[in-house]
Amino acid sequence: MLANYKSEAKRILGLDGLRALSVIAVFFHHTGGTLMKGGYIGVEVFFVLSGYLITSILCREKDKTGSIDFVGFYMRRARRLYPALILLLIAVAAYCAVYNKYNLTLETIPSLLYVMNWYRAFEWYDAVLTGHTWSLAIEEQFYLLWPLLLSLLIWLSPRKLPLFIFALILSVVAWRTYLFLGNANLARIYNGFDTHADALLIGALLALVSTDVLRRVGLLWIPALVFLLAVLFNQEMTDFSLSRHGFGIVAVASAMVIAKVVSDQNSMLVRVLSVKPLVWLGMVSYGFYLWHYPLIQAVMYGGHDPILGFYGSLAYPIPFLVGTIFLGTLLITCISWYLVEKPIMNYAHKKISSRSPKIQTVS
Repeated sequence: MLANYKSEAKRILGLDGLRALSVIAVFFHHTGGTLMKGGYIGVEVFFVLSGYLITSILCREKDKTGSIDFVGFYMRRARRLYPALILLLIAVAAYCAVYNKYNLTLETIPSLLYVMNWYRAFEWYDAVLTGHTWSLAIEEQFYLLWPLLLSLLIWLSPRKLPLFIFALILSVVAWRTYLFLGNANLARIYNGFDTHADALLIGALLALVSTDVLRRVGLLWIPALVFLLAVLFNQEMTDFSLSRHGFGIVAVASAMVIAKVVSDQNSMLVRVLSVKPLVWLGMVSYGFYLWHYPLIQAVMYGGHDPILGFYGSLAYPIPFLVGTIFLGTLLITCISWYLVEKPIMNYAHKKISSRSPKIQTVS
């Protein structure tokens, strides 16, 4: 089987657009409105996409150099993720100090150490301003373990690598099903790395199948998209997606849409996803995701009468308030991207050895 990652690295059109739509869905979901009750599926798309891109990067490096530079990989991840996160946590710490609200330590340290998912899974602390970093924690735990495990699996048998990953996916599904049957708390199942890693592994598997298989999977993108939209807008479908039978289907449906994008770059879907505003928002989606949640929590649910008083009669209806928060998030995202994230990435890029493989960065 010819691995898809062996093709030349290049920017894949449409993926930034997928990121943009995903983060928009998550934004509206977190506002608490009725528009997108199932907006959490945006996180699932991010998981599958991250698994796909990271595995492609690692396998391409292995194919080109004969090994995986673990230290280099971890350093690239730290440079990409930590600057924007630290900026956010400084702002969160200032907010907690000024308003004397919430637990400053628990709002910041679990996020900084990428363990917020376990705090939420075991209900140790439900972070008000940084609870959304549970998804970043799952991704970072995957980034920490996957290069080592992938290298081991390649060493055992490169030809059987897709089978190994498929077995890992089944193991996660079986473990999650066991917890469901044991009436485990949904917070434990949803936030646990051990119960949610199948979405990332499905993306990893997608990176290893042949181009022909990828095209065949992509043929199912329309029913997959219909299912995702149903979960997004219909409460009953949202509830089903979080059930024992529906939990993993969202990740599979996301993989089908991604397969269509990466295997058919001339499709109408890709052209729609390549609209410039979507491409730009997808490019800065990491910062947008970081900042949208604390702004929503502080402005809409923080109990600050002076802030709501600024809006006067326009504080409600909610659409105006939500629109203002959206624009505010965009503004802070621009500051984070152009003054912090991008300069650091540009500086780091100049320091990268010429022997390092060209890779597509993951936001």
